[in-house]
Amino acid sequence: MWERLRANPRPLVLSAVAVALIGGFFVIVAPLFNTSGAATAELGGVVPARATVGKPLQIDVGFDNTGNAVISPACVHVTLDGRMQATSALFQGTDREPFKNGTACGGALNGQDTISLVVELTPQSAGTANVSLAPAQGSTLVGAPLAGRISIAAS
Repeated sequence: MWERLRANPRPLVLSAVAVALIGGFFVIVAPLFNTSGAATAELGGVVPARATVGKPLQIDVGFDNTGNAVISPACVHVTLDGRMQATSALFQGTDREPFKNGTACGGALNGQDTISLVVELTPQSAGTANVSLAPAQGSTLVGAPLAGRISIAAS
């Protein structure tokens, strides 16, 4: 058998090249499918400074999954003082979800993905309101809140 390989080493060379290509593929591509680790996200945007009683206030933000783990379900948690009411959240412009206990959840968000999110609040009375929006996975916060103070004018 060794004599045949010495006479014609092509099968051995082709086998070595095939093993090297397959090994290289797994070394380079396999880490791309890594979805483990802690979920982390951030919301990018600005909380408006003014609102009017009775008129819905929409806050446009980007929901950015900054980690490799899949966030499922992708949620936004809203903390408000008594002058505002959280109405709904619109995920990706198609999935409108109501707030329940301060949280609205859409679908899953893959690692390193960003989606658009519109949070709708309704001012209830004139004055000022503190608003805080935080990314969450279910009921667990996965990032720092986006906060602001809103001046609410009478209608």
